[in-house]
Amino acid sequence: MRFRSWIVTTIVIGIAQAVLSLLLVLQHDALYSELLRQRVSVIAQTTAETFRPILDLGLPISMLRGGDAIVARGIDIDPNIVAVHAINPSGVVVHTTGPKPRTLSNDLMFAMRLADGDFWGHETQDFIYSGFSIRSSRNGPVSGAVVVEYPHHPLDQASSNIVRITLRNALLIFVCTSALAYVSFHLVLGRPRRRHAEFLSRYASGAEQSPAERLHPSQERGAVDSEYARLEQSLQDAKLAYDTARRAIAAPETAAPVTAPDPVQLAPQKDLAAGKELKTLIMSRVLPITILLLVVSSFLIMALTMRAVTRSIEPELAARTNLIGTVVSENVQRALDSGVALDEIVGADSFFGDMLERLPEVSYIAVATGRIVIEAGERIDPYLAPPRERRGVRSHPILHAGEEVAYVIIDIDPRLISQRFRGAFLDAAVILLVTVLLAWETMLLLTGRTLTGGLSRLQRLSGMQAAGDFSRRVVISGQSSIHQLLRDMSRRAEDLHVAFAEALKAANGRSRPALEDLGRRFGLSPKGPRPLETSSFADIRLALFLFAAADELPLAFLPLYTRSADNLWPWLDTSILISLPLAGYLLAIVVMSPYARVLVERFGVRALFLAATIPTLAAHVGIFAATTAQEIILWRTVTGLGYALVTLAAQDYVLGVTPKDGRDRILGVFTLVLFGGIFAGVAIGGVLADRLGPANVFLVSASLIAASALLSVWLIAPEIGRSRMVGAAAPDRAAKWRALTDLRLASLILGIAIPGAVVLQAFVSYLVALTLDAQGASSAETGRILMLYFLAIMVVSPLAGQLTETLRVPGTLLCLAGAALSGLSLLPVAAAPSQATMALAMIGAGTGGALVRGTQVSLALRLAETDLSQCGPAAVLGALRTGERLGSIIGLVLMAVIAGAADYQTATIAIAAWSLGGAVLYGIMLGTGLLTGTRSSR
Repeated sequence: MRFRSWIVTTIVIGIAQAVLSLLLVLQHDALYSELLRQRVSVIAQTTAETFRPILDLGLPISMLRGGDAIVARGIDIDPNIVAVHAINPSGVVVHTTGPKPRTLSNDLMFAMRLADGDFWGHETQDFIYSGFSIRSSRNGPVSGAVVVEYPHHPLDQASSNIVRITLRNALLIFVCTSALAYVSFHLVLGRPRRRHAEFLSRYASGAEQSPAERLHPSQERGAVDSEYARLEQSLQDAKLAYDTARRAIAAPETAAPVTAPDPVQLAPQKDLAAGKELKTLIMSRVLPITILLLVVSSFLIMALTMRAVTRSIEPELAARTNLIGTVVSENVQRALDSGVALDEIVGADSFFGDMLERLPEVSYIAVATGRIVIEAGERIDPYLAPPRERRGVRSHPILHAGEEVAYVIIDIDPRLISQRFRGAFLDAAVILLVTVLLAWETMLLLTGRTLTGGLSRLQRLSGMQAAGDFSRRVVISGQSSIHQLLRDMSRRAEDLHVAFAEALKAANGRSRPALEDLGRRFGLSPKGPRPLETSSFADIRLALFLFAAADELPLAFLPLYTRSADNLWPWLDTSILISLPLAGYLLAIVVMSPYARVLVERFGVRALFLAATIPTLAAHVGIFAATTAQEIILWRTVTGLGYALVTLAAQDYVLGVTPKDGRDRILGVFTLVLFGGIFAGVAIGGVLADRLGPANVFLVSASLIAASALLSVWLIAPEIGRSRMVGAAAPDRAAKWRALTDLRLASLILGIAIPGAVVLQAFVSYLVALTLDAQGASSAETGRILMLYFLAIMVVSPLAGQLTETLRVPGTLLCLAGAALSGLSLLPVAAAPSQATMALAMIGAGTGGALVRGTQVSLALRLAETDLSQCGPAAVLGALRTGERLGSIIGLVLMAVIAGAADYQTATIAIAAWSLGGAVLYGIMLGTGLLTGTRSSR
């Protein structure tokens, strides 16, 4: 027991540390690559500005004489540069520092065409490219570009250093954590292990304990001792029941008649119901230790890795600052060499301002001679002259005729440096949180399957046999002592079924009724015992978590990814076009959802889960390879079909393996696992997109879907779900439409459900990414902000249920509050879009959505039990879901039209008005009596 617990904990911590280390290294590479591209872009811009005078004359850049010498200045600034190219708008290289290629690659030209501004870049395995487009006027067409080709070696070397440091730290922490886990389990599980060994010594060898030797649970010490005492008692009573059944089958006419169950036989099951399962008791000792060690070890790795990341990027930050000083001093010196006086240099302010925009941590640039001659930005240091030697102020000399005539002053804004490191830390915190969630799901699966699964089955099977029920057997493949006990008990059931079948075959008309009574009494039949159903929600939760995470990985960048693809429909507005993948996804869910239950009943949960993941996996690979927006729309629609089938099949699995009295609780856990996967996918998708590139994220999601499919094949029993199709009544499809004619349900759908769905789909899934991209946010920053919405739902949803059940807050009031909060939280974004207001909007919209999400279902079920009882709950909920999803599709496309015709802020105001208007409509109908304000509405 202790050894298995240690092995499971070690495996979980090892998986968590491996995933965390990999993601932290990727996050470092993304940050370093961004800094490197920004530094190289300054050289590209400086070189490009040299070509502007010839464009002012109306000539192409190829007409500039000495162009090769001009682009060579970039190598003088940074000798590590491989090559500098000047190209015309078609990509033809007209000036270069090396062998002249005919044209640039298609990937570089594609990056230049997609760039929102003049700066653009591209990265390959060997080189980093940074380009600057040259225009004759600020908003004019591109007349050419300068492309700087930089080696990938600095990034590779920095990445190798981080990998080495992270691997060393991770191995050390892993060994220490594993040793600590071994010691902890040795102490905590000492008593359970000894009690388990005593139990096995009594029963594993086939030894029997007489009834006089039984210990009452009250004589045992602790809950574990009590449960083992109950298990021993159950095994003894199971043996007695087996002997009784054997004698009864041998002499059916003399067997006792079938009466009420014997209280002695039911004692074991009563004891089991009064206590806890051994599985729960043992896991209650194992899980806290595992979680504590997991969190501490992950935090240590994150802290040490972030310290190494800080040291890694500090030289690059210094190189960026020195580069500006070098570029400024060389440009000013070149002007002086041309005979232009320092006070007469034109355009220097705007040139400095452009560089400040590219390197935001540099807050101030000035050229001084003892007084400030040229300056740009905001002063940080109060005394600038003559401070060349002053600490904290960087300067570069400007020479003319061999003498220093001026110098460059550069101020670094420590707030922006801190902000950049804070962003890196937040990304690392997101990675840590996602890793802990994944490790938690993995741990629950491993502990349930390998640590306590045998004990749980032994308790259940022995309790059934002790009560005289021999209708089940367990399929065993292991060789442990617990497995041997299960195999012996299963063999007893099989022996009884065989003896019963032979006796029934040889029985005469007089003894046959007595044998049939015995069969009903002991659960016997000529067909033999059926397999014991040991499935639980724990078997499918990791597969569901991975699938949900894979489905939501691209949420932070999908609209941008669609916008960057080629458009085969030039007549369609871009804002509408990029909404169509999401609209197709939602439409596929609406179309497929009604057929999910039928398919589950026909093929079973496992077959449908696997069948749905195959096209979904192909769709993610298809989006990776897509080059047009139309392909993305098609494949994203296919993923909607798979999402509908997988999630509904998983829900049917939960309903199939959970007793009726525990379904509400398990469905709540099901929702948490589903949103936990969505939260993890949204949070980590942006980080992966920044490092791997948006397209490669779909390969990651395809891998997660493949892992989910394999888990479903391994863990889900093939027969689950199919048993319900026997005798199942055909669904009344017209009942759904009859339900929609009820004004109470219609007002709930129109006033609460549809506006809430529009907030989720049109704002959260569509406008957030576009708005933040327009604000200059990266995919990782967008993902961090989006995850707040789903985090709020996960936190507030259980609280909303408690408000209804404990404090008796009316459901209608919660719906009104949720809709109003969702609408009001969007107004700050409409007024002043920024990352801060967007984060507040995500928290507010998520909180409002959580208040509405479960409450609207509860209100719909109340109507199904009262005014719509003739339609039934399935039809009422189907009408609610169908109306909600169709309304979200219409709302999404409508908001895309508004965004294209006006702007994102106008579309946000429209969504806020829709949510607030729906709340007002619902409130008015409550006040006028069309909705009940009494108990039925609560």
